[in-house]
Amino acid sequence: MQDAFVFKFIRKGIALILFLPLIVSGCAQYKRPMLMIKVPDFYEHKSKLDLLTIVADPYFEASKNEYLFNSNLLDKGFLPVHFIAFNYGEVRYDLSAAHFVMIRDDGVELEPMNPAEISRKVLKHTSLRMIGWGFAGLVIFSIPFSIAAGIDSFRANKRIREAITKDTLRVFQIGPHEVVDGFYFFQMGRRSREIKEALGHKYQFRVSGLLDTVTAKKYELQIGLN
Repeated sequence: MQDAFVFKFIRKGIALILFLPLIVSGCAQYKRPMLMIKVPDFYEHKSKLDLLTIVADPYFEASKNEYLFNSNLLDKGFLPVHFIAFNYGEVRYDLSAAHFVMIRDDGVELEPMNPAEISRKVLKHTSLRMIGWGFAGLVIFSIPFSIAAGIDSFRANKRIREAITKDTLRVFQIGPHEVVDGFYFFQMGRRSREIKEALGHKYQFRVSGLLDTVTAKKYELQIGLN
């Protein structure tokens, strides 16, 4: 009876050892996919100023979040909004003093979040993952896998952090015949109840302080998001 139990335990351990590398590698294979920018008419939410079209593409769907950031940021309370500017004219626009804000239907205004803060809250805790895999390693006599899992987790987190921080909009000018894009991240809530309630509202995106460098005139654009 005892021999049968030991044999069963060893057999399960061997099976786990064989599949563990696949599990570990699957968690660490995240690489930032290429984000294809379509023509302005493809996007639902946009506003036009002469030959300048401003697009705001909110990532309300979990699938879009997971595809680009390897994580559903909405689960953590963050909404990514992809901002794209298509300038088909000869005018250069200055964004250095522009103000971007998301406005809720009850008047609440949401400012873009610091991407570094989002990264800290979204990324998996590498040391905890190492401890977890280390425990598994002790059980199945494969401690090296726990070390590999921790390293892979660190690398995956680094790629996710880069995807969030590098994709944040840092454009100060939109030149003639230029297309620029980037993300802003907005805090929808801190608890699941707050997030769920926030997602039930309607939003619009406001860009103020957009400067025409030829006439020195400033413009304000508003884009409905849902």
